[in-house]
Amino acid sequence: MALGVFVSRCSGKLDGVVDVDDALAGIRDKAAVVRVFDDLFDPEVAEMIVSDISAEQLDGVVLAGHSAEYYAKSLSGGYLRDRIEAAGVNPNRIGIANILEQAALAHPDDACGATIKARSLIDVAALRAEMSPVVHGVSSQPRRSVLILGVTSEALVAAQRLVQLGYSVVLADRAGGRAKARTPATLRATAGFVVGHPLVTFVDDAHIADGDGWLGDFRIVLDGTQGREVHDVGGILLARPDSAEWIAELRQHFKVDIDEDGNARALSPSAHPAETVDPGIMVVPFRDKNQPQRDRIAAADSAVMALILRLSAAATIHYGDTSEVDTTLCGGCATCVRTCAFGACSLDDQGISRVDARRCRGCGKCVVSCPVGARDIVSSPHDYLMAAVRTLAKTPVPAEKVIGFLCSGCGYPAADGGAKYVAERGQGYPSSFLPLRIPCGGRLDTLYVLEAFKVGFDAVCVYRCREGHCHNLIGNLDMDRRINLLRAVLRSRNINDDRLRIVDISPFEGERFVNSVEAVYETLGLTAVAGGAQ
Repeated sequence: MALGVFVSRCSGKLDGVVDVDDALAGIRDKAAVVRVFDDLFDPEVAEMIVSDISAEQLDGVVLAGHSAEYYAKSLSGGYLRDRIEAAGVNPNRIGIANILEQAALAHPDDACGATIKARSLIDVAALRAEMSPVVHGVSSQPRRSVLILGVTSEALVAAQRLVQLGYSVVLADRAGGRAKARTPATLRATAGFVVGHPLVTFVDDAHIADGDGWLGDFRIVLDGTQGREVHDVGGILLARPDSAEWIAELRQHFKVDIDEDGNARALSPSAHPAETVDPGIMVVPFRDKNQPQRDRIAAADSAVMALILRLSAAATIHYGDTSEVDTTLCGGCATCVRTCAFGACSLDDQGISRVDARRCRGCGKCVVSCPVGARDIVSSPHDYLMAAVRTLAKTPVPAEKVIGFLCSGCGYPAADGGAKYVAERGQGYPSSFLPLRIPCGGRLDTLYVLEAFKVGFDAVCVYRCREGHCHNLIGNLDMDRRINLLRAVLRSRNINDDRLRIVDISPFEGERFVNSVEAVYETLGLTAVAGGAQ
């Protein structure tokens, strides 16, 4: 593979902590191109990266600097990755090495440790780019139709804007139509316009019975007073982000984050207040009953704008982060069928397991449960994760090493947040704590834990979503069953099972993340290095 490694100094934030040249020492012999920039998001930098991809015929790219979260949650943060993809690099072969939040900012008082850790993170990102399979996108023309859940003032405003732009709207209400009667006087004309519009369909006393698909092409089955109805829509707008019922039904079929209060959470309240982790699902930014009407209308407008920007594209391409089946190994035991909480697994006429890409969430629970290893996840292949564990174990730190498996939903952003807490107190946590991102706690194979101890890690920490907050509903429960059995295996091998720590955490608990890392070193009597001294 021809690999390109592009490093950002993050506008000087790495300087004085991470020695970038030293951090790149190991990768220079493997990569076709290695470049260091002050900021990857400078316009001319994107042009140079695209030029390198063309000139060197690069098959994979590593972006070292900012967190993977930065690309998703910053306004236009995905632009650089889009340019790289358009230049010919498959999106599944773009690796992110977070050497800012999880190296430089995490260990400001340990330049040596931060540099060594950054080197390992770059090496792991290169493995990710090299060992991940090429994924093929599904292209479709977005449907000009939107499902709005909850008939509120904001919903009526959103519907009015959408139909004026030629979109059809399905308004689903819990209250059997009574919400329309509660419309404030100032929006009565809006309600009349929406209710009588030929592009608007009302479903009263609605419940989501089923759903699948992605941005531009959702299929939603609603049960209402008129019976069961199937609606094909391009996007979904949740007008009541505080509705526990709507949220619970959505989460049965799609990824929807929730906050500590159980409300639907935006991707980034400051930059993307309406967008969620699913690009086809928007929320009206959270309101309270005392909020001025102008602010509520503005919130509806922002949600509509965010959705229309996506649905007005000539075509959308969906790259499924899905499970794949090796049909030569599958024995048709149907364990995956029983394991999948989203109905994505089934057996065909020959008794071979198949995956419904429209339903698969890429959580990895079926992969871990398969007794013959016939399944894998395209975004986090088994061989890559095993290789990553071994690579991190070789990190030459003068202290005991701890590996942290971070779930994408909560563990990874919590680790990023740990950098903010470090900055507040002015002291980093041990740099011999080495993170590895996994899609879900349910993806954690016991083999990875056993391999970590085998190759020399002194402790293993797993950071996962709190109960009830998992993107994949029951990833934590599935993991608990395996971990309880694993502890017995560890004890049988004379390994203290207390060296395996499970930490339930939310994305915003950076302080808890740092404290939990330090607690592992303290309670197990491990040596922690700070300030570059033993």
